[in-house]
Amino acid sequence: MTLKKIIYIIIIAMIAFLGYQAVTFFALEEDKINSVYLIPSDAIFIMEFDEPLENMETLSKSALWDHLQTNEQIHEMSAKVNALDSLFQQKTDLLKMIGERDILLSAHMIKKDDYAFLYVVDMDKLSRLGVIKNNINQLLNKDFKVTKRLYKNTEITEVTDLETYEILNIAFIKNQMVASYTHSLVEKSIDEYEKPQIGRDLQFLEIQKELKKKGLFRLYLNHKELSDYYKVFSNEPSTIVQSLEDNFNYSGFYIDEDDDRLLTAAGYSSGNEVMDALIKALDDSGTGSVDAVSILPQETALYMSFGFDDFSKLHHSFYDLLDSTQPVMVKEYVLGKEKIENLIDINLEKDFYSWIDDEIAFAKADFPHLSEKDGLAIAFKTKDVDESKTKLKFIENQIKKTTPVKFQTVDYKGYDIHYLNIKGFFKLILGSLFENIEKPYYTFIDDYVIFSNSPVTLKLYVDAFEANTTLMTDEYFRDFIDEFSNTSNVFLYVDTNKLAHASQSYLNTDSKNQLKNNETFFSQFTQLGLEFKADDDHFITKAVVHYDADYDIEAQRLEQQTEGVPFSVLKINKEEINKETIFNVPEIFPSDFTANSYETKFNNGKLEMKVYLKDGMPHGRYKLYYYNGELKISGRFNKGEKTGTWRAYTRDGKLFHKERF
Repeated sequence: MTLKKIIYIIIIAMIAFLGYQAVTFFALEEDKINSVYLIPSDAIFIMEFDEPLENMETLSKSALWDHLQTNEQIHEMSAKVNALDSLFQQKTDLLKMIGERDILLSAHMIKKDDYAFLYVVDMDKLSRLGVIKNNINQLLNKDFKVTKRLYKNTEITEVTDLETYEILNIAFIKNQMVASYTHSLVEKSIDEYEKPQIGRDLQFLEIQKELKKKGLFRLYLNHKELSDYYKVFSNEPSTIVQSLEDNFNYSGFYIDEDDDRLLTAAGYSSGNEVMDALIKALDDSGTGSVDAVSILPQETALYMSFGFDDFSKLHHSFYDLLDSTQPVMVKEYVLGKEKIENLIDINLEKDFYSWIDDEIAFAKADFPHLSEKDGLAIAFKTKDVDESKTKLKFIENQIKKTTPVKFQTVDYKGYDIHYLNIKGFFKLILGSLFENIEKPYYTFIDDYVIFSNSPVTLKLYVDAFEANTTLMTDEYFRDFIDEFSNTSNVFLYVDTNKLAHASQSYLNTDSKNQLKNNETFFSQFTQLGLEFKADDDHFITKAVVHYDADYDIEAQRLEQQTEGVPFSVLKINKEEINKETIFNVPEIFPSDFTANSYETKFNNGKLEMKVYLKDGMPHGRYKLYYYNGELKISGRFNKGEKTGTWRAYTRDGKLFHKERF
């Protein structure tokens, strides 16, 4: 055979080989698996991204993202992501190849008081190339060490950062790359592949299908794990969290950022057999109004509204549906109902349920100087106030016949305050969420009858209504609630700063310290709303978080403390604080353009000035202090320019001057 023929055969063979490789790469599909099959069943929540680099770039252009970067933990996490390309020598091309893949991020408890993350990246056809799996040693620079080990016949690559000694664990399962800084999570993921649970759960899959490709990213909650996660932050159990865990299975939301001030989420929630019966009963009953805001005080920290068309119809429908799946629970309810009815000789259907209109509201108010249990209340909207007064008076009289406790009705500003000495009444009717309201006092305000353990709470409700300082008269609240429907089945509103203050005794030490150290950061997420509407066998759900760049919690406290103090009793040094020059702040020259904040201190060690930065420019909250530590100036920068409302204070803490930029 001539040399020419040999060369010809070699060329043909090479072309054939390359053609085969092209065909197998682009045409023949190897077995693939769904990313969610690799998420361990104990995931607390799952975040799902498609085109993460593009979507994160969209989010990064917003003021909300800039605020997120002022939190040290988030800033450090972002810095790690931004520095990912430096992990590899062939940085740009590799990051782009990986970057626009579908990614799942899940959170898991790894200790009683700690959690960690697992990442699952769909490498698609890149998995065939093995570009990362087989060449990690070549792709990494000298600051990392690579070792490998086997777990159940799956190779796990350990990448050790020689500076921090953090170990990133990586495994490849078919077309998926699994990674975590916690080795046990990667091992759990490998175990899950053998017998996936979340990935084969029909309720989860139905929600995931409805949300596919929507929003900047998707967030899925696994309600069965919420209580353990909640214990990371709180020493005390939460009836709301426990209720969400007991009755729901999954919730899914697609997340969008709206107008630099709102983070919106819309989606679906599914429940267990009990919740399934309630959803169907609510769907049959219809929605109710969200009207209790007209009688709730502006000090309200948390408001949960339950809406329906007719309570009696809802009640009967719910227990009829539940009887087929939860007969023991229904029997317990019937026995408890009969016990109360026989004890005080009443008919709950006729004497209580019959006068309830289309809303029941649970509220917690953050009134100053009240104990932890004070501020709790339940409000029932009445069909007819006079009828409800007659029925409740009858129940009150029946109770008096069977108990030695005597309570004289008290008149407060024309509102009669009564007392029902019957323990466990509301827990029986409405469930464990209302078990903290026992032996309540009650009064009537407008179309509502309000129950509370504390007569002081009722007096403060009366004061707010008479002074016209209810939630509905608060413009800040009205602007936010406009994001939701006028009617719903369940509506939750949270004033985050009031609730944080009211919940201090429930937080553990770590959570208190985190909240204190990051108070400015958290305080600017001022409001949270959550809406549920029944639709066949699931809830249509909407959530909104309000980010208020102008909210300054330190300034708010100062203004509350000095409210009503006349300037005549304050010492104002005109040379030091002058309306014409007070906001002429000096230029800032940080030495580190990668830092997210810059500060100066007095020679006594106290903070003199702090400002947040972006690319070395003032961008975010600015604060200047007096030598004694009192706040002097509060304002915001946007790319080096003053923006929003700036405020100046005297040494005594009195608001001296404010100006809008």
